[in-house]
Amino acid sequence: MSINGLSCFNSTNTINGNSSSCGKAGFDKAVSPFFVPFNQVFDEFLFQNNIKNEDKVSETQEDGEEKIKIIAHRGYSEAAPENTIPAFIAAAENGYNTIECDVSWTKDGVPVILHDETINRTARKENGWPLFWPRKCSNLTYEELLKYDFGLSYSKDFQGTKIPAFNEVLDCANDYDLDLYIELKETDDFDENKAKILADAVIKAGLEDKVTWISFNKDYLKTISEALPEARLGYLTKKDAGKETINILKDLKTDSNEVFLDVKSASITEDSSKLLQEAGFDFEAWTVDDVDEVENLSSLDCKGITTNKITEDDIK
Repeated sequence: MSINGLSCFNSTNTINGNSSSCGKAGFDKAVSPFFVPFNQVFDEFLFQNNIKNEDKVSETQEDGEEKIKIIAHRGYSEAAPENTIPAFIAAAENGYNTIECDVSWTKDGVPVILHDETINRTARKENGWPLFWPRKCSNLTYEELLKYDFGLSYSKDFQGTKIPAFNEVLDCANDYDLDLYIELKETDDFDENKAKILADAVIKAGLEDKVTWISFNKDYLKTISEALPEARLGYLTKKDAGKETINILKDLKTDSNEVFLDVKSASITEDSSKLLQEAGFDFEAWTVDDVDEVENLSSLDCKGITTNKITEDDIK
């Protein structure tokens, strides 16, 4: 399929020397089946909206005033299945500079993009049937995962969509000039070896300065920062920022990195915003789908929002 002159979807989908959906991949253990081409519906959606890469969201106003950053939560899931390559491309083509996604791990140690501990919500069998018994990503090999369809649960228009490997997302980020927010899930046993796999892939892709790592687990953030000392870190929390949160941010901060709070939007207050500013930390908010809420967050000096559907045009 070709979008604005860029060919992204082809008949192969991943790894070990084969062409991926958005570039070449390279995890040693992975096996490469097919990536089914999409029908014309997705193309028509993009072209009808007259979207171009050069129309991406700018993070500064024309007069130089800083604008709030808009991050597409699991890609642009208003237009495509969450945490898939089509969702990330849809985000880029709808003006987002930055996408958020979740890293999980297969039984054979391949990092893939999946939010839940199980694949049941977003995966379907090849015949389109839902999965009855819970199936954890960590109990399936990468080759086994590729037998499932991650597009049908959203729409028949995306039939054949496979779960993306981590390096496919890096390829897509390079192809579409996207920044990445990568969440390290607490459901995984994240260690130095896994951190090295992710770090090596990011370095090989040349995206060290375009990746932000976020997690509810402060130890996971410390582990990734040991592999990537200059990595930008976002500590996720559902709670209002207090002294304990400030201490966590200070513990993560070094002379060579940037650290910020990534807080549930309903939890931030004027007092906690002031506390963060006094401690020298910025904050961003998740998940914000109400345009009116953006104005309130902006008044609290929020630097960014993670959203399922808000675009720059909505804020304008």
